[in-house]
This record gives sequence, C-alpha cells and structure tokens, in this order.
Amino acid sequence: MHAPHHPEIDVLSLRAVCVGLLTCLLLAACQNGGSATPAQTLTRTDNTFSTLSSQQGFAAAFRRYALDNAVLLPEQRAPLQGLQVIEQSLQALPAGTDLSWTPQGADASGDLGYTWGIYTLTGNNAQGQATAAYGKYLSVWQLQSGDWKLAVMMLNTSPGPAG
Repeated sequence: MHAPHHPEIDVLSLRAVCVGLLTCLLLAACQNGGSATPAQTLTRTDNTFSTLSSQQGFAAAFRRYALDNAVLLPEQRAPLQGLQVIEQSLQALPAGTDLSWTPQGADASGDLGYTWGIYTLTGNNAQGQATAAYGKYLSVWQLQSGDWKLAVMMLNTSPGPAG
C-alpha cells in the first residue's frame, strides 16, 4: 500500500515553522531566565558581604554594606545603633576574629528584603586558644539606588555548626 501524498503539506515549510517556533520558545525562556529575581540578587549581596567580612573583617564589611542608621542586635547585649557605634564595637574584637555566614533563605518585595542563615565566629580567647561559636542570623535589607543596604542584623547562638 502506498502512503497518501498531500501536496498542500510541504515538508520543508513544516520544518521551517517548527524551527521558527522552537527558536521563539528558546528566546522567551532566555529572556525570562536572564535576569535574577530580587531575592537572588539579595542572596548574592549577602554572600558578598560575608566574603568581605572574612577577607577584611566584619567592621570593614559593615562599613561597605550597612546604612548609616543600621542596627546590630547581638545576643545578650544592648542593641548597637548607627554605623559609627557598630564599627567601634566591632573594631574592639580581638585580632584574627573571623565572622562568616551562609544565607539559607531570602525574600524581597519592593525596596525591602531579608536574608537569614547560619554563621560561624572563630578566633582566639584571652589565653590564645582557638575558639568557635555558631549561630543563626536574620538581616533586613533596604534597596537604595539599585543596591541592597543592610538596615538591621540580628544574631543568636546555636549549640553547634548545624545552625
């Protein structure tokens, strides 16, 4: 038996339509996936903030990422209000102290957002022995001129590195 021939269906034209449709779908997918969501941008900012803290110290990182009226809420201590007060307090940390963190979640809406995650604080005690502390953090961020700036950071300890 012979397959019927349909002269009105041109195989080359059909192939061209399929290729064109596939190209349009791929372009649309790339355009939608090409820009990061506000939460992704905020997570990237928080990661960069942590990297700077490890490389240059928490005070320097705070100076770069925090608002002038930022608030730091350390556990079992009074709130530190204002960038200058925060920097003075952080500069009093012993030399070699390292604070780094890893965001576990983030969200943003409009010009406000938050990140939360786990942190590790390492250094030496007064006797020169290595110490490590672990905990969780919550940061509130404000979008200013296209950049996320830290408004509030709260820290609390956990018993171990799992957070």
